[in-house]
Amino acid sequence: MTYSNKEEPKENPARPEGAAGERMLDRMNASHEPIRAFAFPLLSWRENMRILDVGCGGGAAIAEMLKLSPGSIIDGIDYSEVSVQKSSLLNRDYLGSRCFVQQADVSALPFETDTFDLTTAVETVYFWPDIRAGLREIFRVLKPSGTFAILNEGSDPDHNDWPKIDGFMRIYRPEELEQLLRECGFQNIRTQHGPEQIICVTGCKPEL
Repeated sequence: MTYSNKEEPKENPARPEGAAGERMLDRMNASHEPIRAFAFPLLSWRENMRILDVGCGGGAAIAEMLKLSPGSIIDGIDYSEVSVQKSSLLNRDYLGSRCFVQQADVSALPFETDTFDLTTAVETVYFWPDIRAGLREIFRVLKPSGTFAILNEGSDPDHNDWPKIDGFMRIYRPEELEQLLRECGFQNIRTQHGPEQIICVTGCKPEL
């Protein structure tokens, strides 16, 4: 769809739309590289994993995970149609074989219980109106002993100058995310701090 200057939606990281959303996703693929560079080496990678990337955006995280975990199958979900399109295009060489991307909401994941070894959420939990519902769904679809990793660039709402957006957005402190994970059943919860406000918060689904 082509938008005129008058009709084109504003950039909104909570829900990219139209040409403005496509440009923003291209920038995010690049600007989120420091977050991925810090956090991905902290996760345990092996061959032939089943991985879910929640809020896959422009697809750069999926592209890196396909290399980090040879033979893995990676699902990506996003509730933005343009994000699904961009992520699918970026990972087109693996689409339908090792990569599957679809439009969905984290609070109602279209997957069976005990499916994934690893689930990631890169720069996305800020925009979940009901974070507990999302965390419970992620807990459900993880395999026993599976890991969930939250990668955030912002972690101090008192010292953050991000602009306001249309829609829900909340910056969480590490201890808030840890408590939410505990409430939703996760164990072995750990926060690791990167440069500036970058954090990687991980939790595991208990073994049976």
